[in-house]
Amino acid sequence: MPYGIKGKTKEWEEETKLGRKIDARIKKCVDKLMADPDFEPGGDEDKETAAIKVCKSTITKSDEFKKQLKK
Repeated sequence: MPYGIKGKTKEWEEETKLGRKIDARIKKCVDKLMADPDFEPGGDEDKETAAIKVCKSTITKSDEFKKQLKK
């Protein structure tokens, strides 16, 4: 499932090895947050939307992600 990584196309996420790897990491993170009874979204967001935002932000801002994009 493409999560809409800023600056990348849906095709990039679905068709490149790095895109699929990042999507898998985001999915794993989202699944973990969805199972966490202490994770609560802020505002009017549902739990899944909030989890996706948190995971995308954390993973795409990481130094590891930035290094992989430069390769």
